[in-house]
Amino acid sequence: MVATTAGLASAAPSVCYTIQHGDTAALISWRMTGSVDQTYEPWFQIVDGYSRVVPKSQYLTLRAGWRACVPSSRLAVTQHRPQDRPGTGSGGILQTVAASIAAGAWLGVAVLVVMLVAHAGWEHARRRRAIVSILQRFGERFVEEFERPLRMRGSNEPAVESRLCVIARRQRLEILLAPAGRRRYPNLTDHRRNVAYDADRIVRLLKDQRVVDGQLTSRGKWVVIACRFEICPEERGRK
Repeated sequence: MVATTAGLASAAPSVCYTIQHGDTAALISWRMTGSVDQTYEPWFQIVDGYSRVVPKSQYLTLRAGWRACVPSSRLAVTQHRPQDRPGTGSGGILQTVAASIAAGAWLGVAVLVVMLVAHAGWEHARRRRAIVSILQRFGERFVEEFERPLRMRGSNEPAVESRLCVIARRQRLEILLAPAGRRRYPNLTDHRRNVAYDADRIVRLLKDQRVVDGQLTSRGKWVVIACRFEICPEERGRK
């Protein structure tokens, strides 16, 4: 609440503001004059409930209901709203420093979170590439070993048709084999036991405990040997 009254120290009319809870002298000066530097000027006065002038030494302990008065000629053209805050002066500087520290802390936390997420993403991608490479190499070696005893001497024709399908998100490898040319092996209709024996033999021969073979299935002309990647006990202990 702002009221106009007779000057307290001069004949010039004064404009007064009723002090509210939480107000400071610097904040009131900034609202009324546009600057916190006017707080201790002789013409900036605060009076108590009995209209007695409050000494400037008591400006740190203001009470609600007191009034701050300035000459109308000193009143700022643009009045600041109560929710606004000054950007200069000791109070404003402390608030600005505190806000800057808080903003810096939150920025640091945000940067740390981004770094952790980026590192986790990079680590996940690195592990995924490593698993794909392991399964791909295992499948190539499996096909070589499966085909080796079936290859006819002096012939450059492949003994089997083969495809590899790596499903990275499931850490799964599918080895697809089919007879080449006029051959009938491998197939699960006539030679299921032989195919199962060869698959088990080759898995044991390759001695890679990280890759575990699964069940045999058919997919059209293809025999599908499904394998999956597992962390071996030694690596699980290190993790």
